[in-house]
Amino acid sequence: MNWSVPTFRSLVALAGIVSAMSAVEGGEMPIVVAHRGASGYLPEHTLAAKAVAHVMGADFIEQDVVLTRDDHPIVLHDVHVDTVTDVATKYPGRARDDGRFYAIDFTLAEIRTLRVSERIDIETKKAVYPQRFPVGESAFRVPSFRMPAPSSSV
Repeated sequence: MNWSVPTFRSLVALAGIVSAMSAVEGGEMPIVVAHRGASGYLPEHTLAAKAVAHVMGADFIEQDVVLTRDDHPIVLHDVHVDTVTDVATKYPGRARDDGRFYAIDFTLAEIRTLRVSERIDIETKKAVYPQRFPVGESAFRVPSFRMPAPSSSV
């Protein structure tokens, strides 16, 4: 059978929902789902946010996945990369006609050059959560499912 990506995602989501519902109906403790990792504490979908969610005892860590131009899955909430990365500074001429930067327009190698920071409001360009990590001053990266190539030692 040839599975489409939306069908596969729907089945995975359904399996998670059924599992959570059966646990709640069985009188167990409520299920804790860390949406985008511990995104209330660290920039969303970063590896650090996932680690903190795990340490905090989350039952599930919900991840959103989009594809790059060269068909590599990356962990990102939106199809846009401009609200959580420095893409506009690194690749200023790559926005589409609507002014947005889309993950699908970049290769995995290009995505790996981006720094992730707190979400910004696309209209004001200001941090949605200004009291946390300053925009543009973090070292977080967009996670992917592909290991980086080993660096050569000189």
